[in-house]
Amino acid sequence: MASGDAPEGKAYFRLKAKKNSGLNSPTVAVQPGMPCLLSFWINTAMDPWTTISFTSDEREPSFTTIHTPIFYQDFPLDTHGEWRQEGFYFMVPAQCQTVQVHISPRENGADGLFVSLDDVRLRTVTDEEIKAAYQAERANFPSYMAKSQPGDGKNLALSVAKWEGKAGIPGKPFVIWALGSSFTDREGDGSELVRAIRERFPHAPQIIYRKHGGPGEPWEFIDGWIRQFVAAEEPDLIFSYTSGTLEGLDAMLTDIRRRTTADIIIPSLHFKPDSTMTPEDIEHGAGVPWDKVREICEKHGAEFVDSRREMADYIKQAGLVPDDLLADHNHQNMHGRIRIWDNVSAHLVESSQATGKPESRERRLSVAPPTKSATEEVSLSGQWTTTNGTVQSSAAGARLKVTFTGTQIDLIGRKTAGGGSVKVFIDGAPAEQAPVFLMNYIQPNKAHAWRIPHTVDLRSNPVPQAWMITMTSDSGDYRLEGSATGPDGTGNLAAPFTSKSGQIHLDPKFWRQGRVEKKGQPVDYGVSDGDTFRFDVFRSAAGAVSFQAEPPGQLVEPLARNLPNQKHTLELVTNGDGEVTIESLYVYEPPEK
Repeated sequence: MASGDAPEGKAYFRLKAKKNSGLNSPTVAVQPGMPCLLSFWINTAMDPWTTISFTSDEREPSFTTIHTPIFYQDFPLDTHGEWRQEGFYFMVPAQCQTVQVHISPRENGADGLFVSLDDVRLRTVTDEEIKAAYQAERANFPSYMAKSQPGDGKNLALSVAKWEGKAGIPGKPFVIWALGSSFTDREGDGSELVRAIRERFPHAPQIIYRKHGGPGEPWEFIDGWIRQFVAAEEPDLIFSYTSGTLEGLDAMLTDIRRRTTADIIIPSLHFKPDSTMTPEDIEHGAGVPWDKVREICEKHGAEFVDSRREMADYIKQAGLVPDDLLADHNHQNMHGRIRIWDNVSAHLVESSQATGKPESRERRLSVAPPTKSATEEVSLSGQWTTTNGTVQSSAAGARLKVTFTGTQIDLIGRKTAGGGSVKVFIDGAPAEQAPVFLMNYIQPNKAHAWRIPHTVDLRSNPVPQAWMITMTSDSGDYRLEGSATGPDGTGNLAAPFTSKSGQIHLDPKFWRQGRVEKKGQPVDYGVSDGDTFRFDVFRSAAGAVSFQAEPPGQLVEPLARNLPNQKHTLELVTNGDGEVTIESLYVYEPPEK
């Protein structure tokens, strides 16, 4: 619309205040992890949706799409018919490559009502600028300083060591997985947590915050995600802001401790409008006995954050009520979100009461000189030369042998233009034949589906392939088919199922609300005829490793993953097709077996 009253004095764009209208920006390539500012002029008498979305090459997106007003309830875009400039600072998720902006009305407005926009801009900002914006945002709320208490951080020793550069693989990102209900989702993109880590540990590696959630998702079903795909993503830290049964929490923590070396953070939940914030409410509110949660976390070495206790003190001292920290009398608003992260951040400290040494779970094995300890031993045979703590060989048949205890072992070396290759053997057999497998997320064909199977179990002689579960009725019947195996049986979501080949087992307890039966009502099934669920099974051992690349650089290659947590023997044998340079090996040993 050409108009002299446009902010730039020339023209502006307007769209009808109807649900089916909207404005999409071009998809813009951006640098992963870059801080940005979206700004625009807006003139409207309603509060439209503004969405900042991203894309990645992930099969199942693990990042946050920013929606206003969901994540910015305190900044409505209703300008009461006046031009106003708005701006949103955000971080591009480290796993994403593009950004797009979408603006659309939330409701159908009266005829003749428009949403007018002008001068939509996206630019990168400096770390100092986004830090200042964050501090300005915090200044809108009462002052609060969450203080670290004795014992805080005692279960985060491995994470602290990685942030300090004393553990982990140099150059490898630190991966956080946030898993839970819509409460976890309302904690946003984790930028407050990432910022807190960087402020305390300036030399921390790149941090990737991944997230997966579902409405009301309890611990017992998060356990299914741990088993199905999260453990395969090699998390360094798992954060879960939700609730569930004590049995579900114990099962989830057991699987995390058996399948990963990740640290774990479990906070207690925020208050609701009817919360009394008495000692009894603090310990047993939100339908959860938090004193028992604390005990289970202690049992598994998970970091319990007593956020309810800290939040009660803050609310009382600031003269607030619980609803001041809520968006809809249930979910946290920006104020509540920031205070929860403040309470978590108080635990990001090096503790003198650490419950275990980082090297008990992850350790680097030297090859020159060869490691020899109670749990690992490295030996060399054939033609190797040693230079500055590394070993090199261009000959055929040179062997590096290591015995180790754990579930995973990685190779750290150097890639060059004239690099050669090695064959890999695990427990005496070629690694490409090793009976070790992993899976990925069970992906429904319908968006936002949550009444779905959360995990399957691999049983007899799995074959790497793509699998599909197809519902064949509205009452829970399905068939299973593999891309290599073919049709492999039929079942019903309410009953245990093992495929004809014996490869796949489905336990109905991990199919969330698949069948719901209420007195006096018809049985409710969460799926329909024709719904599908896809997942892949893949071998998690490398039969060979190439050291060839241009330009030269570091090589980090997982050699075997998801091994039984016991002693193993691994051998690397050079092929004589170029130089092989090995710096070290890295072993992962989960603390529970």
